[in-house]
Amino acid sequence: MKHSHLALLLVSSLCASAACSRDENSGSAADGDPTTQLAKGNDASISHVRAGARALAEPQPTVDYVAAQMEGVIKARTKSQALMHYDGFRVTLTTPGDRVTQITFQLIEAKPSVKQLTDEFGTPEEVRKGMLYEYEAAATGSRIRILAEPVSMPANERSLVRRIVIEGARTQ
Repeated sequence: MKHSHLALLLVSSLCASAACSRDENSGSAADGDPTTQLAKGNDASISHVRAGARALAEPQPTVDYVAAQMEGVIKARTKSQALMHYDGFRVTLTTPGDRVTQITFQLIEAKPSVKQLTDEFGTPEEVRKGMLYEYEAAATGSRIRILAEPVSMPANERSLVRRIVIEGARTQ
């Protein structure tokens, strides 16, 4: 009889312990929940996006120049692309020859918010794939288009961005 009371006490304490750890886990899951991260976004990724836009606005942005401006190291290279990895995202440079014509950010963990991009590049135009920003470099007069694809549509300023494509604006 004493053993059954001891076993019952042991089982009930284990159940109580499991319930407490489940509550603690649900609290930490809420901390990692994307809805709590929506307003902030990732500062490191936005600084690389800014550096990429400025580098692409130069008259002849070479692979080495863009990588240096973005404080990145080219990890792989083909005739038409160069790849850089950062903590939480990767960047692909489209490179016919040595000139960079497009920069694509695949944002895996380090996602900026639409608000961060709006603060940096001004009010976007909403397009089918996301938010379209225009950036004009005062020094060169170059216009750059920045397409931000949010994690989900419709997007608002609190939405996180999963992909960003930067390219020169077409002149008309």
